[in-house]
Amino acid sequence: MFTNATIIVHEDELNGALRCYAEHQKGGAYIWADIDAWIKNHLQWKTIGRNEDQLKLAEDVTLLNFGSGHAWGMLGLHVQLPGTGGIILASDAVYSAENYGPPIKVPGIIYDSLGYVKAVEKIKRLAKETNSQVWFVHDSQQFQSFIKSTEGYYE
Repeated sequence: MFTNATIIVHEDELNGALRCYAEHQKGGAYIWADIDAWIKNHLQWKTIGRNEDQLKLAEDVTLLNFGSGHAWGMLGLHVQLPGTGGIILASDAVYSAENYGPPIKVPGIIYDSLGYVKAVEKIKRLAKETNSQVWFVHDSQQFQSFIKSTEGYYE
């Protein structure tokens, strides 16, 4: 639906997905038909190299490169909101507060366990340096504490 958008992706993640496509792998994290649709729609990609640490996308919005861990290449965001302050959107780099620790708990679905620990340590360091909250994508308890769209918004 967003064929004119630029899709920002970690180079290792895109390479892994395209390798699955080329080898006609079934199962796993990527669906062959989805990748086929990406190709047929001539999507525009911007890859983030494994050695690129951060990329400023807009005022108060920075893309964060967490590297490998849960998957081949994990990205997240740091946003600075006037009313809320800093938030690190951890994506799948760390699932939940339980995985975040202490101690760090490696999830069941993992590509690189050492990379996962490094990613969590990086998120913890960035959270401390920027005085930011960390929002997890698979933490139902944390989700309950968020303002929902029917209740208001974050400023």
